[in-house]
Amino acid sequence: MQMRFIPTSVHGAIDHVVGPALVLAPTLLRLGRTSPEGITARAGCGVEAVYSNFTDYEPSLKNVVPMKVHLALDAVGGATLALVPQLTGARKRGKKHWVPHLAIGAMEIGIAALTKTERPRRKAGGSATIAKLVAGAKGVRQTAEHAVRSIV
Repeated sequence: MQMRFIPTSVHGAIDHVVGPALVLAPTLLRLGRTSPEGITARAGCGVEAVYSNFTDYEPSLKNVVPMKVHLALDAVGGATLALVPQLTGARKRGKKHWVPHLAIGAMEIGIAALTKTERPRRKAGGSATIAKLVAGAKGVRQTAEHAVRSIV
């Protein structure tokens, strides 16, 4: 049974929506600007939003970071997001200081574990077919030109 069933395009869409939203989340939850849980969420998700734009998947700006590396970074980021409030004692200040971090961190780890490691490769269609047609047309043209020269 294939455990990885989330397509890379879906993962990319999630990254491009959730990443920036999580950068804003500490402000919306009114977490302190210098609190460890606020800094971790802003910095970690900010970094994730940046490397998402350089990952080898469909909605990326530039395909530099391999998908396997991206998924490993997501898992580490999710674990960090979930653990920092627990390790810094932020959980003692109330649920808003640790529950969202734990939930989003667990979600990141889960999505990283369930996303396919390679984006689908294009079938030999589209541009490959057009290239073959152009090459064939050039061959026909050259044959026709040769036939005309031999007649004239």
